[in-house]
Amino acid sequence: MATNYPINPRVRALGKARLDVARRAQTPQDWQTLWKRPAHPFPFVWGERWKQCVEYRVDDFAAEIGFLIDILGLPVNAFDPDYAMFTSPEGEFFFAVVPAGEGTSTPPDAIRLQFMLADIFATADELESRGIAFEQPPQPVAPGAALNIATFRTPHGICIDLWGMVKSLRPSLADLQAEDDDEDVFLPSSDEDDLGLFTVQDAAPLRTPASHPQSASEADLEEDEAEDEADEDDEDDDDIEYVDIDTA
Repeated sequence: MATNYPINPRVRALGKARLDVARRAQTPQDWQTLWKRPAHPFPFVWGERWKQCVEYRVDDFAAEIGFLIDILGLPVNAFDPDYAMFTSPEGEFFFAVVPAGEGTSTPPDAIRLQFMLADIFATADELESRGIAFEQPPQPVAPGAALNIATFRTPHGICIDLWGMVKSLRPSLADLQAEDDDEDVFLPSSDEDDLGLFTVQDAAPLRTPASHPQSASEADLEEDEAEDEADEDDEDDDDIEYVDIDTA
């Protein structure tokens, strides 16, 4: 939706110049070279209390502050029947909620509150235990990405994004090489005939039962042969022949 406020063409030209830098810069060195100082310096000198605050207007003031105070547990920095300002325990951010009254409330998708967390999964579990229903549970922003995001909404519909870095569970090549230093691990080889990690037992054929019935004479003959082999094994049970797999 187009804004109803008049736009100064000079301001648009300044913005387009900044966007051009973002398109052209490919390396940190490019940014250092292309990025110029602002036309004017930072003008604000902070007072003794809060430094910055974003405010939005709601239709149901009681529901919104009840959720933020007693469900999310946000500390209150300022509060009266028509105003509530919230912060963190260390005062690292500030935002305020006011009743819309007879005016227009803030469209729910007009703003988003975003928090970067140390453990997004533990936080999501805790919030779910408090009865919060997630629109999106924690998941990577893209397949294989370490950056994860989860979303839920306040009673007014303001979206709260939880962000967090999650270490990949897939082992890296360095991890696999470290394990390989401790013990032999069979990995696929480019040589189809590379059987160096197989033993002679691996190459031995599987014994399967005979598929045809034996006659009495055949059974007696096999029993005699088995007895002869047992006698030979008893005479020299320590004489083990090791077979070269490449010539077996």
